[in-house]
Amino acid sequence: MNGNPLFTVSEIRECERFTMENEPISSVALMERAGAVCADEILMKIWIDGYEEVYVYAGTGNNGGDGVVIARQLAEKDCSVTLVLCAPENARFSEEMQCQLKKWQEFSAQRDNAKTINYSADNQPKPTKEDLVVDALFGIGLNKPVTGFFGDVIRHINASEAFVIAIDTPSGLFADQHTPDGSAVVIADQTLSIQFMKTAFLLPENSRFCGWVQVVDIEMQTPENLIAGRMLFTESDMQALLRPLPMYAHKGTFGHGLLVAGCDRMPGAAVLAATAAMRGGIGKLTVHTVRSVRDILAVSLPEAIHDIDDNEQCVSRIDWNKLPDNINAVALGPGLGTAKQTVSAMKDIFDTVKRPLVIDADALNMLAENKTWLAFLPPHSILTPHFAEFERLAGKPSDDFDRLERARQFAQRYSVILVLKGHHTVVTFPDGRQFFNTTGNAGMATAGSGDVLTGLILSLLAQGYAPEHSALLGVYLHGAAGDAYAEHHDPRTLIASDLPNYFYNYEL
Repeated sequence: MNGNPLFTVSEIRECERFTMENEPISSVALMERAGAVCADEILMKIWIDGYEEVYVYAGTGNNGGDGVVIARQLAEKDCSVTLVLCAPENARFSEEMQCQLKKWQEFSAQRDNAKTINYSADNQPKPTKEDLVVDALFGIGLNKPVTGFFGDVIRHINASEAFVIAIDTPSGLFADQHTPDGSAVVIADQTLSIQFMKTAFLLPENSRFCGWVQVVDIEMQTPENLIAGRMLFTESDMQALLRPLPMYAHKGTFGHGLLVAGCDRMPGAAVLAATAAMRGGIGKLTVHTVRSVRDILAVSLPEAIHDIDDNEQCVSRIDWNKLPDNINAVALGPGLGTAKQTVSAMKDIFDTVKRPLVIDADALNMLAENKTWLAFLPPHSILTPHFAEFERLAGKPSDDFDRLERARQFAQRYSVILVLKGHHTVVTFPDGRQFFNTTGNAGMATAGSGDVLTGLILSLLAQGYAPEHSALLGVYLHGAAGDAYAEHHDPRTLIASDLPNYFYNYEL
């Protein structure tokens, strides 16, 4: 299971070469195909919203060549198009761009709806909110900040009120590394990403530049031996992993999990995680918690089995001899607090349990305060930190790409599965592979949502899914539940206790 690839720039270039050699197809013909597919998407936008003029800002390289193809294709379909040729003095054009410019010049000479402007400080178009701008200045190969002439062009585009569609990537944005703060970057309303999604589009630091990202298929081929280190995890990947319910199942078929959660100050976290585990399909669930939490659980979730701690305020000790011997998955952390007695109990769990653990919330904070324990975690344990919890574990990153690299290094160093929670939650395997989730919405940024995820992952692990698959499925189904809720309600009204009621409603 490899997911949909998030290739690096060099890997995308390899796909381009492979396609041209094996289809076979020339680079100019491949550019024609890419431009035509993008033009079809833009034309649909024009038809729906009725834009009056299309301004295509084309640079001197192959992204500019894509733009020229788009301009010609739109003009052929009777759109009013102005090609804004952006070339500083003595600029060098790529061969493909020169070829497309020649076609444009021959074409536009015979059309009243196809004009050309050579951009300069004294000769600038003035797009309005009634117009559409196509950004085709720079593609994915950019590796240094845009300054000078092109920086001025980008600022000019950003100052317009027009709807902006970027081709392949917003110009000025680095595709697979951090874009320096303060760099000139086109702020697009929509990005047409050619063939592959790019990692940069999935990171919080770049969200304001990309707008709505749509991947357009130009039938590019991928070499069989080219395996991406980062992938998107999509519905088809989920469907491939999720097992059907066996007809002759019984509760033992779906496992027995132990949830260690809750204290007298935070009973709700334990209730949320336990409810999620049961709604996730687990056969039996034992909750080790304090008496006050048990009293709430007995009413809100009578299906759970209770194991009560001797301490009235916090989890202090687990008597393993009192627990059933068929427990096959353990999760800990939601609402535990970090009392001294609880820290001691957590150390005992790490020393005693040899199967992969699900570790969240206060259990992560205890690990952050006792980092030597990390080396003794059972291999393939699943850690589910949000950004702040991860910083306490691995240090403060300089940017979002650095955070991804720290996640990779952490998972590899400690042989764990790291679930870094966010809008596109990233699951990192011990071998360094990273999977970006494709479900979920901003309504899920609410207290207790992480506790629900912990319970769901525990449920899947108890049902016999591999730890890697439990993490991927848990993250996907958790986000899909939020999306299913949003199908019928304003997502701002979502609270964590809503989510378990929408598990497995991913088809809505």
